[in-house]
This record gives sequence, structure tokens and C-alpha cells, in this order.
Amino acid sequence: MKERSKLTRKVLPLLLLAYSNAYATGTVYSDNESGVQADNIATTSENNYFENDVSILVNEEEIKELKNSYISPYNYLQDPIALNMGLSELAESTGTFHLGTSVIANMNRNPQNGQYTVYNTDIFQIWGQTNRYAGFALGAGGTGVLFYKQTGEPTDASSMSVFALNQAYIDYQYRNKFNITAGNILLSTPWVNSFGSNPGATYAMGNNTFQGAVFNIQALPSLLITGFNAWTYLQYPNNTFNQQTYYNTNDPNLFGVGNTPTNGPAGLGFIWNPVNSYTGQLWLYNFTDYAKMAYLENSYHLTLNDLFSFDFGLQGFSQSSSGTALTNQSTQSTAPQGLIASNGLGSKIALNIGKNTTSVSYNTIFGSNNSYLNGGMVTPYSYGMETDPLYTTPALTSLAEQGSGFAYTIRNSTSFMDNHLKYNLSMSQFYINQVYAGQNSIISEYDASILYRIPHTNMNIWNRLVYVDNPTSGNTLQPRVIFNWIY
Repeated sequence: MKERSKLTRKVLPLLLLAYSNAYATGTVYSDNESGVQADNIATTSENNYFENDVSILVNEEEIKELKNSYISPYNYLQDPIALNMGLSELAESTGTFHLGTSVIANMNRNPQNGQYTVYNTDIFQIWGQTNRYAGFALGAGGTGVLFYKQTGEPTDASSMSVFALNQAYIDYQYRNKFNITAGNILLSTPWVNSFGSNPGATYAMGNNTFQGAVFNIQALPSLLITGFNAWTYLQYPNNTFNQQTYYNTNDPNLFGVGNTPTNGPAGLGFIWNPVNSYTGQLWLYNFTDYAKMAYLENSYHLTLNDLFSFDFGLQGFSQSSSGTALTNQSTQSTAPQGLIASNGLGSKIALNIGKNTTSVSYNTIFGSNNSYLNGGMVTPYSYGMETDPLYTTPALTSLAEQGSGFAYTIRNSTSFMDNHLKYNLSMSQFYINQVYAGQNSIISEYDASILYRIPHTNMNIWNRLVYVDNPTSGNTLQPRVIFNWIY
């Protein structure tokens, strides 16, 4: 008994020291008027240590370390419903499944004739992953969509139904050090991601998936390395993968792009979290046939006391050409687009008072006059979806999609009723350098949203109203209601 006590006294401090230094990064989400956004932050768990048999002690500490790790059998990185809803709780390590349903009702006002178009979208999503055997697991997911659209008269209506097996993959994991997934997969990097069920409505079921592979390496306790390569792309709500991007389907201004294929994106990211208050990330991308990109972002949290705190953010990027899919095309003029040479900077400051947050954000994009859109950036995997990481991107407009120029956004959000009720308000201004006739020059957007998580259920209701003031193409009003139920 004395020998066991001595051994416990020797092992316990070592275990606690290792546990306190373990890097724990996860993907936790904050609601905003665009839906959800990902932040790589440290996760925590209760420190309930077992003071009994040493073998049990070691086992429990290993489990705690795994549960606090980003790479973990308890953290299912390919769960689409958790990604869409911003969930961060851990599941059991013996395999799991998730079901989700979204009912989306929204209306768009045509800026040209003032006519309203009514949409109804019903989405059912199912996903599951098996238990691991020798580190390997299998996963799959499917999405069914029923879409209804009516413009003007009741007779002017159309409907569509789609089912897609948008996930089917094999996953291998070595403890909390290494993970690789290949097949039809989700990606959640800043500029190539699977967020988004509908343009401007991230907070719902449905994802854009990729055929490719992604790996994660916990190189150091404070350093996570992520890399991916994708070959084809499934644009929601399609049911087949292809080698096209949103520039093929969403951009009416690029003549000649048509069905021009691309060999897909690749990227390598470094996420550094030396202390809980700071996270830095560096990403290197190759949007094959479009652009090469380096992206850097820094986030710092400053706590003053239990009531007041600040959040600071800095971001920047640089792009150059990678192929001629865009540069051989023309816009509203007959001149070629020119080579891609774009740079950008952004900053953000937020004041948190209790559960209220007020933030001011700024972004600028610039480049040479003879380049694509006079320094405009290229975003083939977020274009038209407003899922990019620029601080000023609200619900329906992004500076990344407009060209060169600058923008600012003011936001305010507050949570009530033990975080079951949350509202968001924002105002955004965009000033774009005009390159061709008909290009937007000044855009204003005003957003308001309310999210209500129904207590004691897995249901929530998200209401949003967006007004876009665009002197070039007209004003847009879009009310939207989304009901989500996960089980």
C-alpha cells in the first residue's frame, strides 16, 4: 500500500504537468448575421482526477487529454451537422451518427421591377461514422432537398428535388497526433470550406463537399498543421461532383468562363496557439487554374475583469495568377481581365460587456491598375456564398467578390435567457474601384437577425432581415426564416 502511494505521488504530478501543457484546439462557432463562423480556440473540460489505482489514474488522464485535443476519437471532424449548427460538444469514441432537418422560407425583392420571389427549401441530412479498428473508421452522409420557387403570379412556379451522397470517406487516426481523411469530405479552412447551404444562409443543413484528402498533424503542443488536396467539387444542391467552381455558376459578369474546368484547390495551414488568449494562422493556397494565395490572421483576447474584455484581429493576404481560367476572360468590356495581383489587409476590434459585443471592422483590397479587376481578389470556392473570412463580410455582400476598394462593418450582438436568445445587428459600407460600366461602386447593407434555441430541445429558429442599397443594380430586401431540428 505504501509502494502504491509513493508511485501515485510520483506519477500524478507528471500527469498533471503534461495535462496542463497539452494543446487543446477545437472548432467552436459564434453566431452572426451571416450564420456561423469558425474560430480555432482552446477547449476546456472538468479536472476531476481519480485518486485510486495508478492504472486507472493513467487511463483517465489519457482520456482527458484526448478529449481536450483537436485530433481525437471523441472529436468527429467530418460531422456536417455540427459544422452547420456550430456545435462543439464531444461524442463517444465508439462511433456516432447525426440527423438534421432545416426548413427555409425566404423572399427576395427584384431590384429591377420590384417583384417578389418566394422560396421554400426543405432539407434532410444524415451522417454517421463507425467505430475505429486499428485507427481506421468509415463515414458517410447524404442530403435530400426539396426546393420550391414562385415568382409573381401563382402559375409562375417551379420545384426541384435532389438527393446526393455527398460524403463517403475513410479516416485514419493515430492518437491525438495525426489524422487523415480521404474520399468525399468536408473542408473547413478559411478560403476553401464546406460552409453554406444557400447563398447568405449558412445557418442551415446542407454542405458543399469535395473529393480529396485532408490531414492534420499536432506537430507541437501549440502547433497544428493542416493540409488538403481536392480534385472535384459538389456545389450544393447538385448531386454530382465536377471540376467547376462558383465562377462557372454564380458570376454573370465573366464572359467565356462557361464550363471551363479546374483541377481543384490545395492548401497548407499552420495554426499556432501558444497561449489561450492568442491564435495565429498562416495558410498557403493554390486555386488551380485561378490564383495562388498566402493568408495570415491573428486573434488576441484581452480580459480586463469579469465584465469587460476586448478582442483584436488582424488579417492580410496576397494573390498571384495560377493559370488562365480567369485572365483569358473579359467582363462587361472587351478587354481581357489581366493577371491576378491582389493584396488585402483587415483589422477588427470588439468590446465585450457581459454578453453584449460591439465591434468595428475594416478591410481594404488593392493591386495594380492592369491586373484582374484592378487588384481584385479571386475566391472560386466562396463566391456568391459570403462564407469568406474577411472581417467586414455580412450576409449578402463581400468585398472579396466586388473587386478592389475598402469596406467597414459595425456590429452589435447580445445574448439573453441563458444564451437561448441572441440578436445581431450590423451595418456595412463598401466602396469599390470601378473597372467596367455597370460595376458596383458603393454598396450599403443592413442586417438584423434573431436566433432562438428552444429550451430542452434540439430545435432552433433563425430569423433574418437584410436590406442592400445598391445604386448601380437597385435595392434588395430579403426576409428569411429557418427552422432547424437536429437529433
